[in-house]
Amino acid sequence: MNPDDFELETKLRSLSISQESGSTNNEREHELAELIANCVADVEPRDVQSEEEQKELSGETKENELPTSLIVTNLPQELFFQQELKTELEALFRTFDDTATFHYLRSFRRARVDFANNSIASKARVHLHHTPFGESVMNCFFGQAPFVNKNSHQFLQIPPPVRQFLISPPASPPVDWAPGPETEPVVNFDLLSAIASLGPGDKHELLPATENQPGIVVHVCADMEGGPRQRVITQTPCPKRN
Repeated sequence: MNPDDFELETKLRSLSISQESGSTNNEREHELAELIANCVADVEPRDVQSEEEQKELSGETKENELPTSLIVTNLPQELFFQQELKTELEALFRTFDDTATFHYLRSFRRARVDFANNSIASKARVHLHHTPFGESVMNCFFGQAPFVNKNSHQFLQIPPPVRQFLISPPASPPVDWAPGPETEPVVNFDLLSAIASLGPGDKHELLPATENQPGIVVHVCADMEGGPRQRVITQTPCPKRN
């Protein structure tokens, strides 16, 4: 039950007319009519027109959201190579809209048909769905409109530009930026002196041998001046050309 009707009924039940001995039936009916009029005036009427307008606006919004394109599937393969079949197919759809445009997708055996508005697209879909064409039966589906999400907080945002310069060399360094000094090379003089003390033919024990593991000994090569010379590979001559 509507709350307004319930409130009206409650007020009507609470009304009472004093029946005096001197009052006539006409006077009592007149007083009752005045009380009902005052009670109805206190009740706020419903805005029926606004609800109907809201329904019409919502219907228009849903109608505007309908796509204006059709995706035609299951087309014969010969259609994409013969202009006569394309002309025949376009004539079927242009009976509903002379300004319809066609986009053929040969790899998928489909075609996209764009109409002037969504009402024409709906009418063409109803009449041409499951229509035989050539050796196959074509299907017509509404092309989905591109989805545009206005809520930008749903996606990842670009990180803040905290650092927009390179370390070396600085492309756009901040104020008071200066390159850091390079560290000096680390030189192990003990290692250099140990290598310099080794002479040709000597050996140097790096790790002494134990009962469980062998030792590590470095043997320095002897002087190669008096040794055998390195064999030279003779080059094969190029054959003579006539």
